[in-house]
Amino acid sequence: FEEVSPIESFNGALSLHWLLAYFGIVKGGLYVLGLAAGGGWRALLPRPSDLPDALAMIRYYLGVVPHAITRKPWPHPPVRSKYNALQRGAYFTMPLVGALVVLSGWAMHKPVQLGWLERLFVNYDGARIVHFGCMLVLGSFFVPHVLLVIADGFDTFRSMITGWSLRVKGAGDE
Repeated sequence: FEEVSPIESFNGALSLHWLLAYFGIVKGGLYVLGLAAGGGWRALLPRPSDLPDALAMIRYYLGVVPHAITRKPWPHPPVRSKYNALQRGAYFTMPLVGALVVLSGWAMHKPVQLGWLERLFVNYDGARIVHFGCMLVLGSFFVPHVLLVIADGFDTFRSMITGWSLRVKGAGDE
């Protein structure tokens, strides 16, 4: 086995970091473009009723497992739109957090050439704190989101990628 120096392993990690960063930028750009082109952004705008509805959804999610274990009914709060308040808040926030990740990342990567961008985050360390915090937010959204999609089945995954689903309202009612 050939020994790899710490510098070489760091370069590999940095290359992977930039590969994933550019993949995230492209993916986020396509998401925002799709929202803008299809008008889906309207369904994500915050509403005055979101705070009490979000609290009801949090209460529901916290009670699902205990009620399933005890086999007691646990009714789902009413959802009067395409997304519940928690979904709307998350899907509205993620593009904003993603933009902060990109901006803070570039502020750290090119602090001399993009000094004005670094100053938006106060300094280099401010950009690092924002970058790290926003990555925690993205990860705390992404990981459970993917797990829920897997739990719901392949049709949900396919519909996220292609935009169509086999589960159409009214299908099988005949």
